[in-house]
Amino acid sequence: MQAVQNTTKNSTAFKGRGYHIMQAGFWSLFLLTLAVTVISGPPAIAFDKMTPEMGDAIKKSFAAMQRVIWIHNAVMIFCGILATHLQHLLTLKNRWDRLPLRRLLPVAMLNCVLFAVVISFLINSMRSYALGPSFGLSVKIHGVLMDYLSTGMLVFFLLGMWTTLYFACHAFTRLHQLEVTALRSDSAIKESRLQTIATQLNPHFLFNSLNTLRALIDENPEQARNAVTQLSLVLRASLSSTDHMLIPLRDELAVVNALLDLELARFGDRLKVTRKVEENCKMILIPPLLLVTLVENAVKHGVSSKLGPCFLRYAISLEEQRVKICVENSGNLSETWQQKGGIGLSHTRERLALLFGDKATMSIHQSADCVVATVFFTNHS
Repeated sequence: MQAVQNTTKNSTAFKGRGYHIMQAGFWSLFLLTLAVTVISGPPAIAFDKMTPEMGDAIKKSFAAMQRVIWIHNAVMIFCGILATHLQHLLTLKNRWDRLPLRRLLPVAMLNCVLFAVVISFLINSMRSYALGPSFGLSVKIHGVLMDYLSTGMLVFFLLGMWTTLYFACHAFTRLHQLEVTALRSDSAIKESRLQTIATQLNPHFLFNSLNTLRALIDENPEQARNAVTQLSLVLRASLSSTDHMLIPLRDELAVVNALLDLELARFGDRLKVTRKVEENCKMILIPPLLLVTLVENAVKHGVSSKLGPCFLRYAISLEEQRVKICVENSGNLSETWQQKGGIGLSHTRERLALLFGDKATMSIHQSADCVVATVFFTNHS
């Protein structure tokens, strides 16, 4: 959870590579549009109602002014890049990207108006006093005001488009960060819950394993000494179950077989165990203690509660990238059987749901004279 909080606190705005790509793309597109317009000249439809002489005069005037137009717009692009970059820096400094729309809109419009006025004044002043005399352009007051107004409107339009796109990128960036934060928060909650479940499983296994060892000590001290080694393996696996969310099946099988060896020593010839694991399943990944929990519950609520000979079978196979774990045991599935299972079975379902979502299922049903527990989940190896 601490990592999620740090991510939220240190979330970055729209800047860096994304900003530079947007800046270069916007002004390059404007330059391309301008180049096509200037090079192609006035549209042919504009000369339809003119005399040939008047049309030729306009074309010559336009050709003579192309240099002025190029310089005029080059200066406009240069000033536009400076203005938008300054607005970017002001946005990062004042965190305007975090303002609600009703407060952001007047701030953005005011910036666009101020920059448009300044850029229009700079461009037209330079053209009037530097470029104008060279080309004999009119510098009458009325013409100058129209130039200032038209340039200012064009710059305002460009800056308005840029600002809209810029803050839209900010909004998408923040939305993406919120999605990432939500996913990390959800992952942290799931991880915390999984660890809680695993720590609750440990006393469950410890209690039942100690009961098994106690029975062995009374019945056969020699076997009890051998069983200590098996018990240590089971306890070690139980205590380390929070270290990894998934482990190789072969590691789980080592623990299961150790547990079954303890139970075989306890029940003797009364219990028959059958193990069936496909070779291609040895390296698949499963949740720690998943098979152990199913086997342990089968022994406790099936074998232990039944008089006379009984059996326990487990089989693991891979069916179209889905792992199938099946545990069968002697006994009857009463209405209170799953409640008697305590936290083992309920937590097994919850762990599967947290790890695999709807891609994992667990079912328990009665089949003839045995109880069958079946688990399906997607192969993650």
